[in-house]
Amino acid sequence: MAIVAVMAVIAGGIPTIRWRSYQLGRVRCQTNLRRLSMALLLYAQDHDYRFPPPDYRTRNMGYRTWVDLLRMYIDRQRILECPWNPVGEGKHREKGFSFRSSYALNARFWDHFFPGPFPIENVELPEGTVLLVEAGRRRTGSPFDPPGTAPWITHTYWDTGADPTAYPSPHDRRMNIVALDGHIQTITVAHYGPANHDAEYGRLGGGVFNWNGGFPNGDTSGPPRE
Repeated sequence: MAIVAVMAVIAGGIPTIRWRSYQLGRVRCQTNLRRLSMALLLYAQDHDYRFPPPDYRTRNMGYRTWVDLLRMYIDRQRILECPWNPVGEGKHREKGFSFRSSYALNARFWDHFFPGPFPIENVELPEGTVLLVEAGRRRTGSPFDPPGTAPWITHTYWDTGADPTAYPSPHDRRMNIVALDGHIQTITVAHYGPANHDAEYGRLGGGVFNWNGGFPNGDTSGPPRE
């Protein structure tokens, strides 16, 4: 009877242990995002308030990514991988370069509205503009699945509705993000499909949007684009 009682106590404690592990992983991921966003802002201060390019070709025909350009600001901090969304030896499918980070940079900050970088001081609603999202290895079926076995990664963020398996929700079906103003959120993704959704400006989750709070040109006279 004593053995049965001990086993019952152990079994009862397993959900608690799992919950604590989940919470620790989520908080670690949020810390990673906070430090990465600080590194991006430090880079921007040194580069006329512009973020780094997502990637570029080097003279020896290799590639450097936005993470490579942040190395001097990151130093030796281990902040590139989420415990619940590991990457390992990730690779870009089309360009072939390695990328070992669980996070993707908003692609709208470079070569989108016009050639080159977008000045971050020109974003009217930074608190409503996503800076970094969770990405990493593509999922094979659903954004709620574990990382796929193929090495393919996504290093920039475009839209969850347009490409759901590129941007997973690994934290109990939710995703950690950081906005341009530096605040961290754990969100339920609003659109994992294109229906009733604006891919360029629309809502990512909560009060954070793909761009400028969902308001083109900062015009808040009407509702935001979903």
